Amino acid sequence: MDLYQAILNRRSVRRYRNEPLDREMLEMVDDIVARARPLFPENRFRVMRRDVVSGEDLIAAMGGYGRVVSPPHYLVAHTMGNRMPLVDLGYRLEQICVQMVQLGISVCFIGSLGRENNVRIRFRLPRGGRTGAFLLFGHAAETVTGRTINAVIRRASGGVTRLKPEEIYFDGSFDRPAPPAKHLTKLIEAARRAPSSNNAQPWRFLWRDDTLWLLLHKRNARYGGNPVLQEYRYFDGGICMANLMLAIEALDLPGEISLVQNTDLPIPASPETLEPLAKVVLN
Repeated sequence: MDLYQAILNRRSVRRYRNEPLDREMLEMVDDIVARARPLFPENRFRVMRRDVVSGEDLIAAMGGYGRVVSPPHYLVAHTMGNRMPLVDLGYRLEQICVQMVQLGISVCFIGSLGRENNVRIRFRLPRGGRTGAFLLFGHAAETVTGRTINAVIRRASGGVTRLKPEEIYFDGSFDRPAPPAKHLTKLIEAARRAPSSNNAQPWRFLWRDDTLWLLLHKRNARYGGNPVLQEYRYFDGGICMANLMLAIEALDLPGEISLVQNTDLPIPASPETLEPLAKVVLN
């Protein structure tokens, strides 16, 4: 499938065929991982590809692993650095996800922010590395039973419903929610399809002066009461940025995305509950 369709088709698959991918496909996955583009090249990004072996106890490390059935492979990724490591991690991993979907591979994130110390110890990761989430992958179970279980688990985890475009998009100012302008419809659709922890969907978009601003809610009840879990907004924000970047590329739009901290444009006023993350300037 083409790149834009892969963005739209990406789903969190919870039940897999109990068989590994062939060697050629795994080599293609390794190549996709190696080509993931960074937000900050100075951040260190490392990925381990692991096969799930019989009897391996991943529940302690993955937490929500029990809600996923028979994944044959997973990636353990981490970033090291002082430049927004969780945003950078989400940005790189979502590129990997979408390109896997292009190959016909099914994927699923399992968040790890609440268990980073356990993950570091289990996988011998360096102190200070941010993990964000595991990425499980393989071929989805396409039997009737497999599809049914996938649907049930996704509904139970709240991963089905999406906010409408007019609930996340604002035209000119934050007192003007509206459907996206026609030339932005596909771009916003790609962004709203981004996965997020517990389907929190922390992103909001403001269109002003040929610039699309991406902002994040500073707090979201779906992340939970632990302040550490509220950091999922940065990981999820990076995922959303990746979808925007990939959509710009796929749709051949005359624009580019960058972090707010790298802009010389005046940042628009916003509610105190939101923090600006990135902008898309369309020429």
